[in-house]
Order: sequence, then structure tokens, then C-alpha cells
Amino acid sequence: MNSTPPTSPFTEVSDGAFPSISKNSKDFNYHLPQKRNTTSASSHLVSPVEEPTAKFSEAFQNAYSTKVPVAGSETYLKSDLNILFATPRFYSADNLASMFHLPRTVAASEFLDEFLMGILLAPQMDFLSNSDYTLPSNRLVGQGGYSYVYSISSTASSTSSHDLSFVLKFAKSQHKSKVILQEALTLAYLQYASPSTGDSHIIPFYGLTYINKSHFRRLRSNECVPGLILPRYEMNLYNFNSTISYKLSLGGKRKLWWKLLTQMLDALKTLKGNGIIHGDIKTANILITETPILDEGNCDNFDFYLADFTSAFHISQLPTDLNTTVEYCAPELIDNSSDHVPTFETDFYAVGLCLLSFISQHEPYNELQALVSHGSSPGIGSSSIQQSQWLINVLLKKDPINLNMLRSDLFQDWKLELALLSKVLVGRLSLENFIAILENDYV
Repeated sequence: MNSTPPTSPFTEVSDGAFPSISKNSKDFNYHLPQKRNTTSASSHLVSPVEEPTAKFSEAFQNAYSTKVPVAGSETYLKSDLNILFATPRFYSADNLASMFHLPRTVAASEFLDEFLMGILLAPQMDFLSNSDYTLPSNRLVGQGGYSYVYSISSTASSTSSHDLSFVLKFAKSQHKSKVILQEALTLAYLQYASPSTGDSHIIPFYGLTYINKSHFRRLRSNECVPGLILPRYEMNLYNFNSTISYKLSLGGKRKLWWKLLTQMLDALKTLKGNGIIHGDIKTANILITETPILDEGNCDNFDFYLADFTSAFHISQLPTDLNTTVEYCAPELIDNSSDHVPTFETDFYAVGLCLLSFISQHEPYNELQALVSHGSSPGIGSSSIQQSQWLINVLLKKDPINLNMLRSDLFQDWKLELALLSKVLVGRLSLENFIAILENDYV
């Protein structure tokens, strides 16, 4: 399990339709996914969320080789899909064919490959066949255990070598390509099943491309890794809570809390309606679309989007491991009474903790942990093992509100909101029952 919260990317949110990019232009024409052919472009949606780091200027080279690439992204994707399906972690070929309601025929595997090419690839933003697209070395947005996230620039005349409104989230090595492909499949499926994912507050996915050592020098000479083309966002909720939230008036902050609640419920409804479990919802994976602008204690010029689907899976094929963040785990994920597989209920619980974190301006149990450690309690030591065990013990107390609201004034100022969160975090209402209560009593 991961216990370190990350960060995120940046830009304007589309309407959730798949865009194609005309060469030498930053204008987008949106269309729904269709069967791929060699003359039409198709693209889509993706998700970032990773931790900022130092610059990697040495990882790039600006002068591209004059050698024409032997193969485009399509060739590498087909090969990687075959490898992925040979030892599936989240998705098998049969599982995907069923999810997309594809016909089961003798040539089913060939049809599936062709279908997936059409909904995954972004042929007019193919780094291997179009050297206009670059990853400037000083445009690192973030990184995680499996990937880097960099802003995409273009040298095409109409864009004047400026950054585009997109980032590329690409695998750190060929060995880690599977995670990127699994995330692409999840986002492409959500886009296909619910074309207006932008209305559902799930991050858009604009397609997949491959890059090699000519684009990022830290790759090996024989490596070609996949990358997700995503919108560039300005901030995540983790950053917002620590840098902006305290500047808001109570009224302005409460207004934003209700907006966050409504938009995350929209995201959860879309996920549950399509059988997808996110598996790692936390403040670092909720992105903010615009730079917050303060206006007399208010701030409402942006929306919230759920991102980073690296741990997501479809309910028809359960994951073989648990890759989530301990602080946001529901008790049943760490006790001895279940099989420790994330569910729709644990996703809803994690959203509840994000809403609680918005009120406290601290990550779950972080303030309590600091208080206990400064008090030299024998229950928590300096080693990571001791801290992890302390955190697990706290989670199993099943009292997240009292263990995170350490200031008495918060109970008075947020009385209504905390009563609602108690239904999620203590009463463990289902998503449907919670929405019904909201509609009947609060709208």
C-alpha cells in the first residue's frame, strides 16, 4: 500500500468527446469514438496525479535524429496489448470483449485489437511519426512510482513552439508500461460507455502515443513506452487544502465543500453505473481545473475532477493485488474479516475522507499523528513500521470524524456537513441511499 499523497497536472476541461488534432493547429474537432482507419484520427481522455520533483533537463535531447522511426505507435501498442493479455492484472481479452459488448467470433482477438486501436491511439499526436511534438525538459509536472508527467509542446508554426494544453503521462520504463496501458483501457472504456465523462467529473482522456529515447533520454536505447495524453490542470485538492483553503471565508469554503460533494457524487455514479472501482481516491487524485482566484473570501472559478486510474478495475475481473493509500482505506480493507479488495463502498468512504480533509485542512489522521508523536506517546515511534501500525490501529477504531476534527469550533461551524459525513463514514450508507437523503432533505 502507498501512504504518500502525490500531485497533478493542468488545463481546460473538454466536453468529454474525443478530439482529433489537425496538423500545425491547436484547434480540436470533437467526435465520438469510431472504428479506426488509416485516414481518420481518433483520440480521447486521461488522468494524471503525481508528485512534483526536480527538473530532469539531462533526460532530454532537443535535436531529433534524422532517422525515420521503424514503426509508429500502432505497432508497439499491438505488441504491448498481446503481452498485457498474456498475464492480465486487471483486464483480460475476454473481459474487455464483454465490457465493450463485442461479438464473440472466430476472429474475436483480431477484432478486439482493431477496436482497441481505434479507441486508444491518438494518431495525429503520434510522437513517433510527428516530430513537431516535444517534451521540454523544464516542463515536468510530476512523477509517481510508475510514470512521469510532462507538458507537451509543439514546434508547428501555428503554435509558435508554445506549450499545448496537454500533458503526457508516460511509463518510466518498458517494464512499467502495463500500468499505463491499464489506465488507458479504463479511461477509454469510461469514455466509450459514457461519452460525456466531462459532465461526470472524471478526467478526460485524449489518447495514447509512444515515445522513445529521442524524446526522453532516460529511456534505454531499445525502449519505446506508452504515454497518456491528458488535459493540463492547475492544482489538486491536496495542494488546495494546504495553500488556498485557509484564505477563504467560512461561507466561501462551505460553498466549495458542497460543490466538491456534488461533483464527486457525479463521478461515483458514473463509475458505479459502468462497473468501475477507482481503488485509490484521495485529495491528491482530485484535480482542480483552473488557478483559484480569490474574491473577498470566495473562490468558485473552477471544477473538481477525479483522476489517476492506475489502481482502477472492472468488477468482472478482480485485481491480483491491493495498491492504494492507507490513510484513505475503509476499515474492511485492512482488518481480518474480508478479502481486502476495494469496492464501490470503499470508494465512497474515501470520498467521505476527502470531504473531511477539506474541512480540517489536514490529510486524514495527519494532525492526530503529529500531536501524538510530539507527546512522545509509546504507541508511535520514529520507524515507518511503528507509524504504519499506529495508523492501522487508528483506522480500526472506526471513528474518523472525532479522530480528525481536533478543533471544537469545527463541530459548530460545520455541524450540517459533519452530520452528513457521519452517514457516510460511520453509518456507512450506500451511495444510492445517501443521494436519496440529499435530494429529499437538502435540495
